[in-house]
Amino acid sequence: MSIIAIIVALAATAVSAISAYLAGESVLIWQISLEIAIVGYVTYFIRERRFFIELFSRKTTRYGLNAIIMSLFAFGILIVANLIASRHDLKKDLTKNKLHTLSDQSIKVLRGLPGEVKLKAFISPMQMAEFEKILDKYTYYTKNLKKEYIDVDKDPLAVQKYNIKQVGTIIIESEARTSRVENLLGPDDPKLEEKITNAIIQVAKGDKKKLYYVSGHGEKLLTDTGKEGYSEMREQLEGGRYKVEELILVEKGVVPADADILMIAGPKSDFFAPELKAIEAYLARGGKCLMMLEPTSSPTLKNLLAKYGAIFNAKKTVVELNPLQQLAGGNPLTPIVTSYNKESEITREAKQISLFPIATPIEKVEPTPAGLKVVTLFSTSAKSFESDLKENQVKPNPKLDRKGPLSLAVSVMGKGTAKVEDNKLIPGAKAEDNKPIPGAKVEENQEPEFRLVVVGDSDFASNSGRRFGINGDIFQNILSWLAHEEDLISIRPRPQDTSEFEITETRMRVINLASIVFAPMFMFISGLGVWAARRKK
Repeated sequence: MSIIAIIVALAATAVSAISAYLAGESVLIWQISLEIAIVGYVTYFIRERRFFIELFSRKTTRYGLNAIIMSLFAFGILIVANLIASRHDLKKDLTKNKLHTLSDQSIKVLRGLPGEVKLKAFISPMQMAEFEKILDKYTYYTKNLKKEYIDVDKDPLAVQKYNIKQVGTIIIESEARTSRVENLLGPDDPKLEEKITNAIIQVAKGDKKKLYYVSGHGEKLLTDTGKEGYSEMREQLEGGRYKVEELILVEKGVVPADADILMIAGPKSDFFAPELKAIEAYLARGGKCLMMLEPTSSPTLKNLLAKYGAIFNAKKTVVELNPLQQLAGGNPLTPIVTSYNKESEITREAKQISLFPIATPIEKVEPTPAGLKVVTLFSTSAKSFESDLKENQVKPNPKLDRKGPLSLAVSVMGKGTAKVEDNKLIPGAKAEDNKPIPGAKVEENQEPEFRLVVVGDSDFASNSGRRFGINGDIFQNILSWLAHEEDLISIRPRPQDTSEFEITETRMRVINLASIVFAPMFMFISGLGVWAARRKK
């Protein structure tokens, strides 16, 4: 009877499972089979109850059941984790240079897309896999980005419509604008993410901003490809949100009306009075200006900056005596900055270190002039000093020199003095050169808002300096804040071929401790061990 019951139960179980899988809608079949199976199992256990009582009283059975229960419990956890992962797509990039993850800026741009953006990749069938790998990283973060792959051999009309001249071209378009990405080198292109993200920004944000770069006072050269030049900075700006044009103020006499940002980088010679008036008039019209100064910059800028709540003293430099915040090699004239103002939009997301070689302090006036908002952006350590700039000077005078922390940059925001109807601010200038700057966000008969950032160093944005830490990000974040594009403030794409070691203050402390304490201690203990071993012999 027991054998018949278990055979019937197993057969009914098989019939119930198969019928439920093949014909789940026929509820009657698998339910009846399941009920027969249950009756069979119950009958078998009742008939063989003495056997099971004896079986479960054994220690080996209890241990085996315990192992089975724990295994089932672990299996259940895996099932639950798998269900959660299937509902919530979680990814973790463990590669050294985050090759499979977009930068903070790209993610921020994608999540902030106001409407639908179409991305069309004109490729050959052989490129499908690699382009899917690239573009899937973008569509992962937003539903507003729609991708489409177009076979250049099968759709010649689309190739002609979009004037495709090279296989691998990506067209990015919205309802109002279109942009294209060409000359892609595939997944190995070191600027791949930068190119695609900039094209998406251009479509989402609109026309590029006009940036005028002041020259004629010994400023950094935009064409200089050397370490101190700005050629890489210009290339990055023009490949992104800006059109860069040189401006000789002494010839022009006025900042052009289409200037979204005015940049002054490392001037050495004096500014003439008309030039200073032109800068002041530009800010009065709601202009946006970035000044990157040096200890050797002209003192003629001191009075101008004082009007806007910023202190600049020519011939003063920072001497950093904190060995943890000096450039590798112990150069006290090259401070490493780790202290950022988390209240400022420019430096709120700054977490890594930055470098400012031979910098001059830029601090805010106390008390702040009425109507201005002056904010310190980042500072040196408490072991730094403000000292006179002298050749090869590395030792400040603690009794005479002002002690840190010293501010290296400030941002200024306030209302200008030029109203919309005011066209007489600059005598002899054209009417359009006196009107408020485009994008100044000013209503009729209201004063436009101006923005100014002053940094006590210009080398941090040079070809060599911009690659260190987050120097390049700080520079770009300043421009984004000046341009009223705060949503672009973040950490930007890194070239995929870089393999740099990101140094934080904690890591510097570990390196310092290991080299000064642990290494000598290890050598000393090893020496004692060798001496003791020889003594025993």
